[in-house]
Amino acid sequence: MTGKILSLFLILIAVWAGLCSAQTAGKKYYLMDGLFFEGMPPCVSSDNVVAFIVHKDSEGHEVMELRLRKSFVLPEDVSRYATPAEDVPGSEAFLMSYRGGMGQKLPIGGAVRTLKTEEWMGKAFPDFKVKDTAGREWTNADVVGRPMVLNFWYTGCGPCIREMPELNKWMELYPDVTYFATTFDSAAQIKKIVENRPFLFTQIADELFFFTAFNVSGMPVTILVDKKGIIRHIEQGTGTAKLRYMQDKLQELVSE
Repeated sequence: MTGKILSLFLILIAVWAGLCSAQTAGKKYYLMDGLFFEGMPPCVSSDNVVAFIVHKDSEGHEVMELRLRKSFVLPEDVSRYATPAEDVPGSEAFLMSYRGGMGQKLPIGGAVRTLKTEEWMGKAFPDFKVKDTAGREWTNADVVGRPMVLNFWYTGCGPCIREMPELNKWMELYPDVTYFATTFDSAAQIKKIVENRPFLFTQIADELFFFTAFNVSGMPVTILVDKKGIIRHIEQGTGTAKLRYMQDKLQELVSE
């Protein structure tokens, strides 16, 4: 059974990896409600999007517009993480196309959508018992009273690897937080990346518990849990705006 589950995850991840690689070459900007974001905007995942629309200018620049579900309410503070229009090449042409209802609409039927963020927000983190790559066993009791960060990654995920230096900085800024990274790859498979990149989170390798509990297939995913064990934020994907937003949310959890 475990083999079948792992095979399913690998198939889903292969599809998602293709989507990620297509969207993360160089700086990728997204347009949402007339605002530009470097990388996917905070709090937004494919489950919240009803249409992807590409806008281009005459010099070959392009931006991806995200049209959100009407029922999805975006937190008010997300706009603080937008990139000024003057810093985005081609922004004037993009905004004219956006306001004129133009652009090329892309199909979204093939997107991998399994993790349901809204179903977990405000709920208790599930009971767990896992071992890290050093052999230590961890349970909920070991992390109570401290905020917790759980990051999902794997060795073939370029965006996962690119965000590691920023995640490491959180450990310096907020040392009184428990940091976990989980992957279905083995300890031997992740050893080179973890040591050379490096990635300083406590590594939970060759383990599917968290993947099955949260139905995670696309990565990276980062979950923030408060001192009482309540899930306060889940972010799918990565990017400059998302990382800044998550760091601010982690600061809030530390200060509570």
